[in-house]
Amino acid sequence: MPFEVERSELDSGVTVLALSGTMTMGNQLQQLEWAVQELTKNPGSRVVFDMTRITYLDSSALGVLMGCHGALQKAGGQLRLAGINSRIGSILEMTGVDTVLRLDPTRDQSVSALTLKA
Repeated sequence: MPFEVERSELDSGVTVLALSGTMTMGNQLQQLEWAVQELTKNPGSRVVFDMTRITYLDSSALGVLMGCHGALQKAGGQLRLAGINSRIGSILEMTGVDTVLRLDPTRDQSVSALTLKA
């Protein structure tokens, strides 16, 4: 399943990037990096990666997630990941990424957490 990014702007000012497919090395991951680069032009951007429909990710995807987190943080923004399944959660835990990125069970919980901090 190809990797896709769908962007939506919520009334709360939070941007949700709904990700789907497999996150593996290749040009497709650039879509995500470009979307985040665009968001960093607005300092203080609050972003949720809805990963409910992600079936697999590799080490290059982990690097992209960390890079997106760093870019948003540098621009005064925040990133939360939502809807992580157990397989993806295990990968994030094994690599320690779960200690850096904020993970929430659902998209709504991520949005609420970012809305409360606004």
